[in-house]
Amino acid sequence: MRKLLTLVGMMALLVCQNLPAQDLTGTILKDGKPQKNVSVWLKIGHASAITDKMGQFVLSGVIPEDTVQISVSSKYDAKIVVGDLKNITINLGKEGFTVEGGLEVIDIDYTPAPKTKRGGKITHDVIMRSGMKTISDIIRRFVPGATEMLVNGERVLTITRGNNSMRGPEPPLYVVDGIPYEVPSPNDIVAVEDIAELSVDRDGSAYGARGANGVVIIRTLNGSEQ
Repeated sequence: MRKLLTLVGMMALLVCQNLPAQDLTGTILKDGKPQKNVSVWLKIGHASAITDKMGQFVLSGVIPEDTVQISVSSKYDAKIVVGDLKNITINLGKEGFTVEGGLEVIDIDYTPAPKTKRGGKITHDVIMRSGMKTISDIIRRFVPGATEMLVNGERVLTITRGNNSMRGPEPPLYVVDGIPYEVPSPNDIVAVEDIAELSVDRDGSAYGARGANGVVIIRTLNGSEQ
């Protein structure tokens, strides 16, 4: 009997893996009230969303083996394996949450939220749960000494390394999956939801003169798989 159940489980997994990506819609509630401005994202896919005033969200490109992650508070996240779910209602509680949308209501405990120190490596989950939509905003929030200034009518992100620059504010070098970019703003280089990890090398000596204003090192989700 156990072998039969194992075989059935393996067949079900194979079926799920062959299913095409689809949209997942959902509503997030707390004490029966819609929760707006809640960050929702996928663990495997690159989709993310912020709930509207009705607590609703839509994630595209969802596959059954993916996990929906929800920023509940500064301490906790809610995680839900997609499976065959297409439309879900998440009811947030004090120590856990319920998920409606399948054959039954499921009770799940919260998981501890990832933490990062200002100036440390910034991971994908930390970026997604922040709800920020530009790399400039992420850097200014998590990197000490980072600021945006108006230079010749253009907004330039700079990272303070001291007062030894004679040329005024200049942007750092951006290195994405090993490829250097010298641009005033990083927001057009890569989408926020594609970032696996972001860190800053203030010294930048490994990159020669181009790294004199610091280096922002970005590893993307696609790049991390190579």
